[in-house]
Amino acid sequence: MIKKYDYLVVGTGIFGATVAERLSSAGKKVLIIDRRPHLAGNIYSYTDEETGVEVHKYGSHIFHTEIDEVWKYITQFAEFNDYVHTVNTRHKGKLYPIPINLDTINLLYETNMTADEAEEFVTKEAEDGKKKYGIVEPRNFEEKGISLVGEKLYKAFLKNYTEKQWNTSAINLSAEILSRIPVRFSHNNRYFMTAKYQGIPKGGYTRMVEKMLESRNIDVKLGIDFKDIKETLPDEITIIYCGQVDELLDYELGVLPWRSLRFESEKTENGLGEAVINEADSDVPYTRTHDYKYYQIHQPEIVKQKISYISREYPTDFSKGGEAYYPVNNEESRKLYDEYVKLCNKKYPNMILGGRLGAYQYWDMDKAIKNAMDLVGELS
Repeated sequence: MIKKYDYLVVGTGIFGATVAERLSSAGKKVLIIDRRPHLAGNIYSYTDEETGVEVHKYGSHIFHTEIDEVWKYITQFAEFNDYVHTVNTRHKGKLYPIPINLDTINLLYETNMTADEAEEFVTKEAEDGKKKYGIVEPRNFEEKGISLVGEKLYKAFLKNYTEKQWNTSAINLSAEILSRIPVRFSHNNRYFMTAKYQGIPKGGYTRMVEKMLESRNIDVKLGIDFKDIKETLPDEITIIYCGQVDELLDYELGVLPWRSLRFESEKTENGLGEAVINEADSDVPYTRTHDYKYYQIHQPEIVKQKISYISREYPTDFSKGGEAYYPVNNEESRKLYDEYVKLCNKKYPNMILGGRLGAYQYWDMDKAIKNAMDLVGELS
């Protein structure tokens, strides 16, 4: 059966689906498999029959990009609504807009500063923090945070949330993580401030992926593990593998550092009133609560109903056989990953690693799509 295919794609997430679709459009025969019983990887969504809410099973996914090529590509398969993501963070019972902006600063310090005054004030707070802790060049997340916004803003909104997320002290985390967290001295509360395009597919992410894989050149097989079929593969087939390389190689060199998540969900009339609230305090064990109905702005009857479908997100340690959500990137883990890549090349010379798990990268959806498109361009 497998001999008739040019490519085997392992994983039906956004990277794998894009690779399969682009290869099929180039006339290649593709088999795409997934060990889960559903398509779309971690962007999988489904409609709750009782409420009509589109549930993001593995946590909120908001599509956003600045890349014209990616937007033009993905909108072939879904019509997106005009949802613009904003997030509040709860600290000591009070809600603050995040990323940190002028309103966040004034609320925390109980002031009414202008943009220029706030920038001057935070600059001084940062300088005072650097002097207090003897920071010259930030060596870790904590030093970077204090250097950016000063001790009070850092401890209120960055420290505890991040330590919960990664389950380690902020001094053990790379300063590079903070490149994803901008500081603004304006009232702009858009979470993805520079995104040229953003929104949620009106038919849900799963339907979007289904449409990507509708080509007659693509066969989809779910509930199939690569390990169960690898011995039957012909030597000439090229494999695009979107899973964990350490698991693929039976953790021969040790377990790569990963973080996982678990979700507790319920239907309730005590919704959030917005899509997501972050929890900044250490005494709250979860990091985020999602209220999925607020993504369906194209269906006001869903948003206005009393009942909500909410989900609390708990970061957890990864264990063998569990779900890996994102890599813990540092110098040591990258070295181990590179060793795994070398070993993989020896054992599977016809395999290409890709996607968040395969490439060991914390990519947003648009970056995964762009990398998939670039890969197929190299293969064609």
